[in-house]
Amino acid sequence: MRRRWTPSRIIAYILLVGYAVLSLVPFIWAFLVSVTPMSYVNEKGERVGVDIMQWPPRINIFKWPPRVFGAPGTLSNYVKVFQVVPFARWTLNTILYAGLTTLGHLLFDTLGGYAFARLRFPGKNLIFTLFLATMMIPMHVTVIPVYNLMVKYNLVNTYLGLFLPKLTGVFGLFLMRQFFLSIPTELEEAAMIDGAGFTRRFFQIVLPVSKPALAALAIYTFLGTWNDFFWPLLITSDKSMFTLTMGLNFFRTSYYTFWQLMMAATLLMTVPMLIVFLSFQRYFVESGAITGMKG
Repeated sequence: MRRRWTPSRIIAYILLVGYAVLSLVPFIWAFLVSVTPMSYVNEKGERVGVDIMQWPPRINIFKWPPRVFGAPGTLSNYVKVFQVVPFARWTLNTILYAGLTTLGHLLFDTLGGYAFARLRFPGKNLIFTLFLATMMIPMHVTVIPVYNLMVKYNLVNTYLGLFLPKLTGVFGLFLMRQFFLSIPTELEEAAMIDGAGFTRRFFQIVLPVSKPALAALAIYTFLGTWNDFFWPLLITSDKSMFTLTMGLNFFRTSYYTFWQLMMAATLLMTVPMLIVFLSFQRYFVESGAITGMKG
């Protein structure tokens, strides 16, 4: 059946295409800046010979029309990112930080959510309400006592101190509990009749049908941790322990920002996030559909 192009449908498509274009403009501009030579133009559009460390750099990439258009493209900025800073080490630190934090959420949030969804124990609803109430408390209120604990146990500038306070969260607990409540109890009751215990029911019955929720939790946690700046800023002071969000500051000086290198590093930083999202996109969309049907 062919769709009829009504005026409302045409306007909707125009708005969606316009929004998509506006959303892509910053990424296109960042890419153009990242492949612009460090010594291409000054504010008047004249070619100058400026090395990366020569002062003062006279590049203005925010002129309109943008000076990056018409510049000879180069990938040398991507190479220089790894030469001027320990970008590979920061990438490894960020992968460990985001990966271990995500695994912690998948483990503890799943177990906690299942306990609140299926188990019966005194004060369950009150305890869960108290957990939800903690979401109203700003993170900055608790960060000082958490940091003091890290100092007390000598966990500053360590991987353990980086991800240990982030291993679980109330949002993930709430998400998994709500999803487990949507799973029919008849599945587990049938397994109980067949003699399956609690552990077997959880790992062989509940988890296999929870892939959409697990994928959504993994995406939310990984992306949020990958972009986290505040906690790594507090817990790390050694350059070798920095994450990518902190490392981007190294392309800024007191008087100038090396935008070409910063844009190249930023685009490199987004690659793992795209891989994670595209890998779990099907489950992520499925979890949203299930949530919508649950109403």
